[in-house]
Amino acid sequence: MKGASAMTEETAQRETAPAGDGEAPTVEREAVLPASPDEVWEALTDPDRLEEWLGDDVRMEPVEGGEVRVSDQGGERSGTVEKVVECELLTFTWARPGERESRVEFAVETAPGGSRLIVTESRTGPVGMAGASAARAAAAWEPRLRRLGSVVALVPA
Repeated sequence: MKGASAMTEETAQRETAPAGDGEAPTVEREAVLPASPDEVWEALTDPDRLEEWLGDDVRMEPVEGGEVRVSDQGGERSGTVEKVVECELLTFTWARPGERESRVEFAVETAPGGSRLIVTESRTGPVGMAGASAARAAAAWEPRLRRLGSVVALVPA
């Protein structure tokens, strides 16, 4: 299995601070993966592939209104798929019990050497992700994207 080298490029995270009106800040991570958009899409939407990088137990119906459940060492998150544009965009909400919901968006683009994946996560509701919560969310995506890079690098061309 290839390690972190499977991801050819990772840009620094971008975080926006909350505006005065209580707008939720956003955490964004970006990676260039050594796979076609079709291969990346499969890794984003196939439950077996999702368990290789997103969580220990993943259930996802990749259709608008479909259920999302992700369990890992941090507990279980559940939510709903909001938008699906095949091989381009997947958006869903998720939350742990008792926590505010966040929206996760995966945007897939063709890039030299494979595909660019942009992951954006933001809390929903009037009060957004606090600084510590945003930092935790940003830190959680880094190892997930490394695992995803390794998973898609193993797919035969």
